[in-house]
Amino acid sequence: VGGSELAFRLLARRHGAQLCYTPMIQCEEFSRQGAGVTLLERHVDDCPVVAHFSGNDPQRLLDVARAAECCSGVVAVDLNLGCPQRSARNHHFGAFLCDPVDRKLLLNIVSTLSRSLTVPFFCKIRLLDELDDTLEFVQQLQDAGCALLAVHGRYRGSPMRRRDGPAHLNQVALIKQRLSIPVITNGNVRSAAELVQSLRITGADGVMSAEGALDDPAIFARAIVHVNAERAQLKAEVKQAKALKAVKREQGRELTKEEKAVIKGRKGAKARLAGLPKLLPPPLLLAVQTLPTPLNAATFKPAANSKTVATIAGVAPSPSAFELAEQYLVLVEKHPPPGGADALLSHSIFHLRRLCRTPLTEFDLLAELKGCTSLAQCADVIHRCRRYAEGVLAFKGRRRPPSYWRRQERRLRM
Repeated sequence: VGGSELAFRLLARRHGAQLCYTPMIQCEEFSRQGAGVTLLERHVDDCPVVAHFSGNDPQRLLDVARAAECCSGVVAVDLNLGCPQRSARNHHFGAFLCDPVDRKLLLNIVSTLSRSLTVPFFCKIRLLDELDDTLEFVQQLQDAGCALLAVHGRYRGSPMRRRDGPAHLNQVALIKQRLSIPVITNGNVRSAAELVQSLRITGADGVMSAEGALDDPAIFARAIVHVNAERAQLKAEVKQAKALKAVKREQGRELTKEEKAVIKGRKGAKARLAGLPKLLPPPLLLAVQTLPTPLNAATFKPAANSKTVATIAGVAPSPSAFELAEQYLVLVEKHPPPGGADALLSHSIFHLRRLCRTPLTEFDLLAELKGCTSLAQCADVIHRCRRYAEGVLAFKGRRRPPSYWRRQERRLRM
């Protein structure tokens, strides 16, 4: 909920994301002097964007939502009803506002904002403990005026244990069947293939990705390429089967066993083709596509093929983790998040650790990145890691497996 600052949104948009949400903003934080709409970080290419809020007071939420809807590029306001963290429990928002005892208050919030705003009002939820309760709840949200519902297919759990295995996409599918408003599925999206599969399973109108997009902001572009490649393959199979049937009919030739199998599989190929989701490329960005000069040319040198930000239509849709990290560093230098130098550094370290976690782990650089005190130092660590990975620099230490960082994190928590 806090990793989608402007620089990261711009990076995701350059790699296929079609709609972005701001970080979750608490009403109290938005109302603080000097904060307000600056927290939305508006930019010509950051459109369409959803202003994402949390809170439990109808009037305060309405006040901040009215301020947000006036900002350029804001196409909707969203209320977070899915956050399961301890802060949500302590301050009574997110998933902890969805209990039956709060239902009247919550529906009043949804009704008030949906009637009072000039932009649509969205909600994001998690599953309730019982399916029937979930279906009744989503119907109530729709009836109260929710215009789009994003559903994380997991239960709230407890603040200390929020995941209970894979998301229950079958329940998201039932929610989609129940409602007439658009439904966005969330959960089980760690790769492009999983993104496409979640659309197939749920029949949802779109996919929201948090963890998957943090690890790979190009996940949406890769999904478009994945679908297009599968569509081309299936069309070729159907065409081949049709041609073989014509050969048999017109020439009377006995087909081989393999050719018969192709014809037999035509029906299945056509069914799979019909079931493929239609993923359209996002519109071209308005701002100049070439990345600005890096912040520290002496230590930070993007690869020659990563000087232009990917836009699906022009640049290869398979950037490496290092290329994504380099692009993010340039964007975050140009568009630092609100909060000054500390916020700039914390956001940068967070994203770089996610983007390059595997090579940083392998070359034992995670701790060094975490200890950086400037953006230039962060850039130097990433540049050095890339040179190790590409064999330009000889690594003399002990290489670590990808699971090493998880073991270290667990030890620190004990």
